[in-house]
Amino acid sequence: VLMVEHNLSVVAHLSDTITVLRRGEILAEGPYEVVSKNPQVMEAYMGSGHA
Repeated sequence: VLMVEHNLSVVAHLSDTITVLRRGEILAEGPYEVVSKNPQVMEAYMGSGHA
C-alpha cells in the first residue's frame, strides 16, 4: 500500500517503513524512528536549524 502523507504523527502510527523523497529521488528509507532522525531528512523538511 502506498500512502502519501505529510502529517508525521499519522505516518509514525500507521507505517512500518517509510520512504522520504526529495525532488523525486529517495533521500532515506526505513523505520520512522530512524528516518525521522536522519540529518538529511531534517535539513530537507525542517531547515538547517534542526540538523
